[in-house]
Amino acid sequence: MQPSLHARKHIKAHLLERLAGCADDDSAAARSTALNLFFEASFEFESLRDLKSLCVLVPDVCLKTPASLYMRGPKDTLRLRRTTSTHGPRLVTFPEPSCPDPVAITRRDGLTAVPICETGPEPKLLGMLCLHKDLRPAEETFYLEFARSVAQLMAVKQVAIINRQRLTFINNLVRDIGHNVIVPNMHFKLLFLQMEKQLERLGRIVDSLAPIHSDTSDREVRRELAAMTKELLQRQKSISRRFQQSSLFLESLLRRSNFEKGRYDLQLRPCKFKSQIFEPQLERFRPLLNAQGISIRIAPDVRIDEDIVLEADLGLIAQVFANLLSNAVKYTMSMPTESGREEKLVIYGWESKPHAFGPGQPGIELYIRTTGQEIPSQDWPQLFDADFRSSATDNVEGSGHGLFFVKQIVELHNGRVAYSYAVPMNTFSIILPCRSNSQASMEPGSCHSPS
Repeated sequence: MQPSLHARKHIKAHLLERLAGCADDDSAAARSTALNLFFEASFEFESLRDLKSLCVLVPDVCLKTPASLYMRGPKDTLRLRRTTSTHGPRLVTFPEPSCPDPVAITRRDGLTAVPICETGPEPKLLGMLCLHKDLRPAEETFYLEFARSVAQLMAVKQVAIINRQRLTFINNLVRDIGHNVIVPNMHFKLLFLQMEKQLERLGRIVDSLAPIHSDTSDREVRRELAAMTKELLQRQKSISRRFQQSSLFLESLLRRSNFEKGRYDLQLRPCKFKSQIFEPQLERFRPLLNAQGISIRIAPDVRIDEDIVLEADLGLIAQVFANLLSNAVKYTMSMPTESGREEKLVIYGWESKPHAFGPGQPGIELYIRTTGQEIPSQDWPQLFDADFRSSATDNVEGSGHGLFFVKQIVELHNGRVAYSYAVPMNTFSIILPCRSNSQASMEPGSCHSPS
């Protein structure tokens, strides 16, 4: 699409204004000025359409050389897109539109044609810049450089166009997610709650029936009904818990604010670590751990009757422990333990750190320990890097993203991650800050002492 006449006049006026006071001869200095003005104006006039106008206006205004720009069309034909020639548009045919190697100027039908080629190992022809005059050797050198600059800027602007299109799509997608995913999830939660209440009511009705005697005619049906009602309620609660966790993850990852800010946007609130964060994930992974013959224990020095309160983003911090437990399923190995026998074991717990972040700046260390071989020491510095996988895990399928996600989320909470090994257990821990005021142990959002 051609730019408006007003836009072309505006670009031309800009060039003339910047040229005021400069020499107007076709010298090396004038060509250098023209190239500088081309780069400068290409950033002020950001669109690809304006860049095409600049391709012909800069030679015409700065170097008194009328120019025409032919661009490669959808069927690999070269079509006239811009011209400053006073003779009007001309139909000019070119050879097969491939990029010559080496790139060289050609003359055809009274025009001097300079190929505009993509950069790269196998460049394609983007177009032709045609000058309506014979060029001297110095001018040829200039216009070859000018064409290379045109190709580079076209590539940059094309990427910018694609990125804007992607951002527009992402913004529309986020609105669709809110409308078609998050809102229905709220309805599903209500349906699960209603189903649970109905099943509980059915259970009470079954329990209120007259006692079953040996001569009750429907005693087998009633026994089966009672068992089915109990099993349905258990399954409903299990499905509901899993749905709640999936919804929590989905809604925290697909928040509109995440996309608008280009990063995870924390929504902090007081969260009970044991009951709200860790135990739901432990129950989710318990069947998988059991299937691998992995025992699960809480650290012996932890008071299980206490529940630490952290100020955290519940949805994101829960996924941190989901990732750590997922790794426990995959990487826990059978090792000799203190019991004197080999076993696969996961131990979890927490510990107060009064000076975790400096003097008087307390934190809480939350950890998961798994039996297994030590990770090679040369891999330790990269364990939490994106896409890194230790050489010790070559025989286990994985992406290398899980621990990077853990690090991202923990650091967003102003915490830090760590790995250590003490035979026979690998320890992955996160340290999160606590409130450091005198009432910290009494206020929501503080870390209650686990000792």
